[in-house]
Amino acid sequence: MQFRTQIQIEPSTLRLNHSNRVLMIGSCFSEHIAERMVCVGFHVANNPFGILFNPASIAATIERLASGKFYTIDDLLNNNDRWFSYDFHGDFAARSAESALTKMNRAVEQGAEALAAADCVVLTLGTSWVYRLKTGGVVANCHKMSAQLFERELMSVEQIVSMLDGVIAKHLNNKRVILTVSPVRHVADGLDQNSLSKAILRIAVEQLVRKRTEVSYFPSFEIMNDDLRDYRFYERDMVHPSSVAIDYIWECWRAWAIDPDAEDAMREAERIWTAAKHRPTEPDSQSHREFCQRMAERIDRLAVSYPTVDWPRVRPFFLVATK
Repeated sequence: MQFRTQIQIEPSTLRLNHSNRVLMIGSCFSEHIAERMVCVGFHVANNPFGILFNPASIAATIERLASGKFYTIDDLLNNNDRWFSYDFHGDFAARSAESALTKMNRAVEQGAEALAAADCVVLTLGTSWVYRLKTGGVVANCHKMSAQLFERELMSVEQIVSMLDGVIAKHLNNKRVILTVSPVRHVADGLDQNSLSKAILRIAVEQLVRKRTEVSYFPSFEIMNDDLRDYRFYERDMVHPSSVAIDYIWECWRAWAIDPDAEDAMREAERIWTAAKHRPTEPDSQSHREFCQRMAERIDRLAVSYPTVDWPRVRPFFLVATK
């Protein structure tokens, strides 16, 4: 008997290997896939400005990265001795304007480099609902400011298509673009409003896929809601996918997006990352230093066999302990 409706994902012409550069922008769901790609040795830059949920903020971030324009103190606000920007996640806020600007402009610089180098850009859309300042534009993060400062509005399919199509045509036209809709439910909007929001995103994405040959859709939303379709695949908050669900969606992504010829290198990179995440009981011991030395030497050997793998990101985990 069949107890689930297993999704049949359309074959993809996308075949990523370790020579590719990938930029991922969007909701917290993209963080999970990016983390797994890093652990199998891919060159991935993820959310330079922090997690983004709505299409307007995603489009604005791409515009900013494409321009490379730095932020100035005039772009910042201060609340309770914290300097911040509505364009960034709260992690970029700081007690001094100088510290905040340093973090933000480093993100602009690194993000601009990642965008220029990327041959694949993955955009994960979380919600059609946006918060707009009564004095200005849509914000990426409200930073716990008073709700009276904002107006909540629902983006239309036409608005989303226009914004994303604009940045794709202007800044991503020589890259493969993957769109996906986050399966994370925005229950604060109300379940009915969340369903409406996701439906708008899904229609907008479909229009973009039909309009542009360089744009593809990966069905993470459908995998979670139609294939897994059970609360045992959610975290205790009943909103976010569990680690089991994320692992399953990762396996679907891996089969859909990654060149099978990259598997050997991925397995080697994954073994190294597993070793790097190991927490020794005695980090200052001679045995641990010897272990790290062996791992560093192993990375050097693997770098000869698999030169396109992103070994520099994992190597420092072992170099620190060998000194």
